Amino acid sequence: MKRPAAKTLRQAPVLLPAAILVLWAASAAAQTGSGADLTGSAWLAGKIGGRGVVDGARTTLEFAEAGRVGGNAGCNRYFGPVSVEEDTVAFGNLAATRMMCPPALMDQEERFMQALREARRLELEGDGEKLLVYGDGSEPLIQFTRIVEK
Repeated sequence: MKRPAAKTLRQAPVLLPAAILVLWAASAAAQTGSGADLTGSAWLAGKIGGRGVVDGARTTLEFAEAGRVGGNAGCNRYFGPVSVEEDTVAFGNLAATRMMCPPALMDQEERFMQALREARRLELEGDGEKLLVYGDGSEPLIQFTRIVEK
């Protein structure tokens, strides 16, 4: 009877690393996909349509509550509905204020709002510090970094 117990003990070191590997893979998938709950998070755009952003312009995306987004498009504030399921995203009709800003900022804002309309997929990277928004293509439409309040 002791032999089977000894055999089980010898197998335990093999099973433990396998279990750890499975848990690590599941954790990594949750952080690189976007199945994570984004509610309460805020993001700052670093690139829109592959181009950098206007210096000093804070183009943001905030998931203040479930099913709602808002933020600053560079010049104007915007807000509206969003649906996020696993790694898919769909922004509803977003409303915005109507202030005028310098042409470069207005161009950036239009590119940003167009990218949100085209968004289909989200991806979190770098331990959840980077959020990438994709349309139908393989290149991100918008690249965000997490805003951490101090």
